[in-house]
Amino acid sequence: MKRIFLFIVIINLCIVSYCQIIKGTILDGETKRPVSYAAVYFDGTSVASYADAKGSFKLDIQNHTSMPLTISALGYYSATVNDYSPYKDILVYLAPKVFEIKDVSVNARGNPNIRRENLVIFRREFLGRTGNSKECEIINEDDIRFIISSDKDTIRAICLKPLFIVNRGLGYKITYYLNKFEYIKSAYLNQLIGNSLFDEDTISIMDKQSFKARRDNAYFGSKMHFIKSLWHDDLKSEGYIVQNEKRQLSYIDLVRNQLSTDTGQRKKNIYYSEAIPVILSVEWKPGKAKSGIELLRNNIFFDKTGYYKGPGIIWHGEMAKQGIADLLPYDYKP
Repeated sequence: MKRIFLFIVIINLCIVSYCQIIKGTILDGETKRPVSYAAVYFDGTSVASYADAKGSFKLDIQNHTSMPLTISALGYYSATVNDYSPYKDILVYLAPKVFEIKDVSVNARGNPNIRRENLVIFRREFLGRTGNSKECEIINEDDIRFIISSDKDTIRAICLKPLFIVNRGLGYKITYYLNKFEYIKSAYLNQLIGNSLFDEDTISIMDKQSFKARRDNAYFGSKMHFIKSLWHDDLKSEGYIVQNEKRQLSYIDLVRNQLSTDTGQRKKNIYYSEAIPVILSVEWKPGKAKSGIELLRNNIFFDKTGYYKGPGIIWHGEMAKQGIADLLPYDYKP
């Protein structure tokens, strides 16, 4: 009898484990042909799989069921899938990258001086302006092309291939799928949209220990730390003060819950009840790091991992200095 019971338990565990696997097919949004070898992953993690030559894929979603699924491929814009289930195959259509270049000058490998200037700006705004940025290298910078507006005030960067970044400061290799980069010189404002895939398989246990202090230092006071603290209603205990022009704000001033009987599926949105857009002051450990969060819209989905669905937020001050060089995986725990 005990053997039969044990057998049933093992079978049930196998079924539960199997039910954490999602399947799907990736197609070109225009031709409807399969997209081969696309990456299927959770943005900002190392959890990934790759489609085969026919565009078919499988991915284990265990412990990541609350995060959107990201699909990226060479020459396509990344796609995000929020509604997925192990019980139904997914069909994903990717949009090819097509760039209009009306009334602009394109600088690929033309004037070396102009390209050098654009690369300096791109590195600063993409990698960030902290100490970790000096430890980062973009391996395939030659694949980046720049588009300059006719008034020379706006720079756009485009890349059909993913960017490969080595972060020697934090010990990560990052594959970054760039969807949009735009920098407006007169406003000192950049917009960066993309998805990242982390890898540290080649790092030894001793190396990880040596990187721990640097990673913790990058985490505390970061955008991820702030978003996580907000989700857990831990702003005060984590050292954050958020204010508008009149008063200090709390969790209930900034968050709207979407309740669910399943706590693992509970969703939250950043929601500010007063006039939008608005810039709020964010200070971590008063006197140490002053930042600002500019909310452009309401109902911005965010997750306990530190993930938030942009655009809709513009960062100012210290947090604005943090770029890809300070990026940590969403499953990182200090």
